[in-house]
Amino acid sequence: MNNNIGFIDFITSWNYSSLFFYFLIITFLVYLIGSLKLLAISKNNKQLLKFYRGLLGYILLIFSLVGPISAFEDTFWIHMIQHLILIMLVPPLILSGLFFSANLWFFPRIIRVGIADFIRPQKPFRKFLNLITSPRFGLIFYIISLWTWHLPIFFNYALNYSLVHNLEHLSFLLSGVLFWWPVIGLSIGAKKISIPMRIVYLLLAVTPTAVVAAFITLADSVIYGEDIPRLLNIAAIEDQKIGGLIMWIPGNTIFIGTLTVLFFKWSYKQSKESRKYKG
Repeated sequence: MNNNIGFIDFITSWNYSSLFFYFLIITFLVYLIGSLKLLAISKNNKQLLKFYRGLLGYILLIFSLVGPISAFEDTFWIHMIQHLILIMLVPPLILSGLFFSANLWFFPRIIRVGIADFIRPQKPFRKFLNLITSPRFGLIFYIISLWTWHLPIFFNYALNYSLVHNLEHLSFLLSGVLFWWPVIGLSIGAKKISIPMRIVYLLLAVTPTAVVAAFITLADSVIYGEDIPRLLNIAAIEDQKIGGLIMWIPGNTIFIGTLTVLFFKWSYKQSKESRKYKG
């Protein structure tokens, strides 16, 4: 009996009326079908690994925007988890997956040729893409988006108006994609930056994120949604502090983890080149 209730609760917690629901399902199916078509002609295990990374990114995106997390997003700490998923997890997973090639392979060959021509380096769209995927633009847009939406006035507007709320989610997702683009080092878009520059780039993002998290965690009063119902009837001030800590610790842990990986990757490359030079 309890299992049935749990299953029903899980099904009904999905936000089928959301503007995002059907769009996300369609984009997920496009990625899935395009990936299967691409993998059918490629036996490369790296391609399969990329497919799974992108698949996980899409699943997390759907789960956070229209799944069970969205049903309880009025609770601040749940909202913070949702934001972390949209900014810190979904973008790097999707960008390091088969996002571009899979979506391209979904279409017939004649359309693929047209898209390839549209994104050639000399085309205006490619120049625009190069601009918005540059490290400078990505970092600035990320910081502006993060700070703007965590100002109490805008955050509370998002709680009260669904249109603003949807805009907030789109802004976080877009800022995450543009922020992680230079870190992943994609061949399309702005020129790749070196690993040391990626390390500096991430370090520049740590402090602004920590400042917002500290502001939320150390606040003496409730600054986000005083009268909204909260999961487990947790006190509003405690809900807020937990949310701030979630942004502070897991959020910066992702940054530190990525910095560590990049450092060892750079260190290994340097030692390998040194041994080659001495040999």
